Amino acid sequence: MLTFYEYPKCSTCRRAKAELKELGADFEAIDITLDTPKADQIKSWIENSSFTIKNFFNTSGQAYRALGLKDKVDGLTVDEAADLLASDGMLIKRPVLIKDGKVVQLGHRKSYAELLKN
Repeated sequence: MLTFYEYPKCSTCRRAKAELKELGADFEAIDITLDTPKADQIKSWIENSSFTIKNFFNTSGQAYRALGLKDKVDGLTVDEAADLLASDGMLIKRPVLIKDGKVVQLGHRKSYAELLKN
């Protein structure tokens, strides 16, 4: 089963969720603002993925800008980034698609069809 972290008011998340449904994917949808992942979970995601720490941040978001993270993110350790991301679900790049406990896609720039084949 897949886990799909979303912000329901986000149009990108809505499109991505619609695609998963269209593909017939079995997934659990989680509102990232109501059930924000814990720091240890985010740390595991970062350490077990090919994504950079910066990829996990919603760099277009208001929370990111309000905290002035543009010049700070590149210098964060995995632990610091995980703690920060866990403090506010709106800081996390979304949607987040998890397959077999690993992040397979952040955001929705490419179709899920290829990711779901295996």
